[in-house]
Amino acid sequence: MATLKELRIKARLSAEALGRAANVDGKTVSRAENGLPVQELKAIAIVEALGQALGQELKVEDIENLTIYS
Repeated sequence: MATLKELRIKARLSAEALGRAANVDGKTVSRAENGLPVQELKAIAIVEALGQALGQELKVEDIENLTIYS
């Protein structure tokens, strides 16, 4: 498993660019990368956008240290 930040860097995206792709604030991406809790729907959107950027299917469970609240 890899962290959100590792995968984002692999996709060559900034936190802001990933946020735009996921329709969330770049600060939300940064919070998620730092282990702070993010809303479930936002986490799903971030992971799906990251998967698209990487050309692979990703699920929230695939991301290490991603903390979610509902």
